[in-house]
Amino acid sequence: MIRPCFAVDIDNVLGRAEPEVQRLFQELTGRLWPVGLYGSAGGLDASHLAPELLEEIFSRFHQESIPRLPLFPGAKLALTLIHRRYRIIIVTARRPYSRPQTLRWLEEHGLPFDALYHTEEKTDIPESITAAIDDHPHHIQAYRALDRQVFVMDQPWNRAIPHADVIRVTGWDALLQWLHVRHLHQWPKDIPESPSFRQLFSSHLNVPSLTAAGVSTELVKP
Repeated sequence: MIRPCFAVDIDNVLGRAEPEVQRLFQELTGRLWPVGLYGSAGGLDASHLAPELLEEIFSRFHQESIPRLPLFPGAKLALTLIHRRYRIIIVTARRPYSRPQTLRWLEEHGLPFDALYHTEEKTDIPESITAAIDDHPHHIQAYRALDRQVFVMDQPWNRAIPHADVIRVTGWDALLQWLHVRHLHQWPKDIPESPSFRQLFSSHLNVPSLTAAGVSTELVKP
């Protein structure tokens, strides 16, 4: 059976990119980062910075910065668990020439994945996406338009997105808690679950606190 696909963004979802963009700006200009401006999720494109400066920031980010991006806490464990049921499709809007650095970064952090796509239009890839996690409002809206289960990695630049049909998470541990308590309704019955799946969840999640809050910690069977 072909596994359903979970689409995962990289910058500001798996790795912390925003601080690096701001660092590059300060290094290139000698000025403090402008208050109220974010470099991620189209922020640089919408800014009034000089085009030459924008291109230099983008170029240096793709050529130099990727290896130094820190991984978000809990990302490796979360992808490991999700990968037991889903094909993990990494979908990034990074420039295609950064593919070698991106692959090395994913591999050096030991992140499981089945395919890597570089594209500005993330819903146009040849995959049957069931669920996705992203931070960029444009990509989140595109996944929503296809009626996919969308997880929003909480960032200041995406807080205007309505909460009605998306699941906002503050990190990978929060996503695992949601999956543990609620489960995706698309979670297929006929893909065997590893015997250690529940134990891995329980050992890394604060299950007693969920129980104390009146939330069942039983894995919901679809």
